[in-house]
Amino acid sequence: MRGMRSLRRLSAVCLPILLLACGGAPKAPPGDAGGPVVLLISMDGFRHDYPERVPTPNFDAIKAQGAAADRLIPPYPSQTFSSHASMATGVVAERHGIMNNRFRDRNRGLFSYADQATWYDRAPLWIHATRKGLRSHVFHWIGSRGPYEGVSPAEARNYDTTTTDDEKVDTILGWLQGPTPPRLIMSYFRGCDHAGHEHGPDSSEVTDCIIETDARLGQLRARLATLPHAITTIIVSDHGMTRTIGEINPYDPFFESTHAVDVVSSGPVAHVFTAPEARAENEARARKIPHVTVYRRDTVPAWMGYTHPHRTGDLVMVADYGYHFNATTKEKGMLPGHHGHDPKIPEMGAIFRAWGHRIKPGSMASLPKAIDLVPTICELLEIDPPEGLDGKVIDAILQPRGVASR
Repeated sequence: MRGMRSLRRLSAVCLPILLLACGGAPKAPPGDAGGPVVLLISMDGFRHDYPERVPTPNFDAIKAQGAAADRLIPPYPSQTFSSHASMATGVVAERHGIMNNRFRDRNRGLFSYADQATWYDRAPLWIHATRKGLRSHVFHWIGSRGPYEGVSPAEARNYDTTTTDDEKVDTILGWLQGPTPPRLIMSYFRGCDHAGHEHGPDSSEVTDCIIETDARLGQLRARLATLPHAITTIIVSDHGMTRTIGEINPYDPFFESTHAVDVVSSGPVAHVFTAPEARAENEARARKIPHVTVYRRDTVPAWMGYTHPHRTGDLVMVADYGYHFNATTKEKGMLPGHHGHDPKIPEMGAIFRAWGHRIKPGSMASLPKAIDLVPTICELLEIDPPEGLDGKVIDAILQPRGVASR
C-alpha cells in the first residue's frame, strides 16, 4: 500500500510535466487566446443609400478609411427573418429553412416571428464558431433563442423590446473591455425599420433616424478605438425599404373555396396550402388577384432559392413591386413603407460598412450578398467555414493574413 501511495504521488507530479513536454496538456480555447475578434451589427431596415440623404460623418469616415459596398444584396425574400438567417448561415432560404417572418411547416406548424434556434435547418455562425472552440456572444440576433443541436454560445441575450440600441452599444463594449474578449459578437439593432414602415422611406422620421444612427455609430467607433484588441467591425442591414403603392388582402379570394385553405403571408409573399383535389380551383382563384404572380410549388423560379420540402406552399403568391399583402388594410389604413421584393431591386439593397483588423482602407465591394458574410467572417476569425455554403469570401475588402488595419 505504501508503494502504491508513492506511485500516485509521483504520477501527480510527473504527469503534467510529461503532458506539457509532449504537447498534450489541455489548451485554452481560441476564444480565450487573444485571437482576432469580429463584431457584426445588423441595423434593421437601413437602406443602402440612406447615408447619402443627410450629412453622415461617421458612415462617410468608415467608407473612406475602411470598406464599403454599393449595396448589400439580401436573399429572397428581402424580409427580416429570412435575411438574418442567410447572414447567419451563408445559405439561401430553402436551405436554412427560415422562409419569411411568418410561414408554415407541414410537420411542425406555424412559424410567426419565432426566435428558437431549432427552426434553423443549418447551424448559424455562433454555433459553428462555438464548435470551433471560439467564445461567441449573441445579442438579439434573429433565431438565437436556445441551443442548436445541444450547443449554445457562451452568452445569448433574448429579444426584448425594451432594450434600446444605445444600451446594446454599452453592453457590447463591456464585453470587449476585458483581456480576453469573445471572438465573435453578433447583434441586431432596431435601425430605421419602424420609421420606414410607419412613415415611408422618404419621411422626415427616417431622416431623423439616419442622423441618430450615424451619431450612435460615432460613439461606437470612438470607444472601439480605445481597445487594444484586433477587432473587425462590420455594419450591415437586412434589407432596404420602398414606398407602398397598394395593399392586397391575400385571404379574400379563398373565402368561398369548397375546400379548406391555409394562407400564410408576410410582406409581398404568401404561401397557399390546399388539398390536392382543390389545387386547380384555388390556383384559378389566386390568378384572378390583381398585381399578383402565382407559382405552383414546382414552378418557383430557381433564382429565388425558395423551394423547401416542408415549408413552401402548394402555391406561392408574389405581389408586384410596390404592393404587399395585408389582411388588415381596411381597419388600419395602408402601411406607407414595406420591403420583401426581388433583392436585386436597388430599393431592397442593404447597407455595408467595415473597418478594423485586416480591412483594406478605402476598399469597395461590388454588390456583395448577405450569404457572403459567413465565409468572410470565418476568414477573419481564421477558422474553416461550414461546408456547402452558397456565399463566398468578400476578398476585395480584405488585407492578407498577418496585416492589421486600425
